Amino acid sequence: MIADILCTMVVAMTILAVCGPIGSDFKGLSEQCYSLLNKEKTLLINSSAYNSSELLLSAIENARCDVIVFGPDIFLDEKLRSKFDVKVFVELDSDLCLANYLKSFASNAPSLEERLNSYFSEVQPLNEKIRSSAKFANLRRPQASSNDKLIELLIDGKGQTLKKSQTDSGSLPRDMFWKSESQPQQTGLDSQDTSVEYLKSECK
Repeated sequence: MIADILCTMVVAMTILAVCGPIGSDFKGLSEQCYSLLNKEKTLLINSSAYNSSELLLSAIENARCDVIVFGPDIFLDEKLRSKFDVKVFVELDSDLCLANYLKSFASNAPSLEERLNSYFSEVQPLNEKIRSSAKFANLRRPQASSNDKLIELLIDGKGQTLKKSQTDSGSLPRDMFWKSESQPQQTGLDSQDTSVEYLKSECK
């Protein structure tokens, strides 16, 4: 009897996944959603707490409640993607991603030059892959948009639960948030030389 109840709970649970390039506020959106939900019926998972996609997948599969999982690259893994009922991509252009990345370091962090080298050699190439994974999202939140309307689509405020109807991507009013592929995303400071000079002046 108990096993039947647990199985029912697993089948009924909803998994909301929030993704975006490194430097975007996918964590903030996830935490804002979580703050409005019943904590006894919802699990918040930070993908960075797991060393592999297999461990993250196991944590999601072992959950016995609704799940909000967030991370920059979680849409890149096909097995993970297949577990997500609702996928939200948080957009942010390259210059703001770079600025936020640099701000994330503590005051005793490596020099600006070292941080920039790290960004352009590691983070920016990964962000390009992450942006390509936006095509898998049910919803995209443009960088200038408020979270409020998006949260209304995702959360049943009265019941303090994730909306179950969201599992049908056809029911999502994508036009409210969706940016057409024909609209190129701003590249901002994609040029390393331009970015270095700009950030040197900003970080003085």
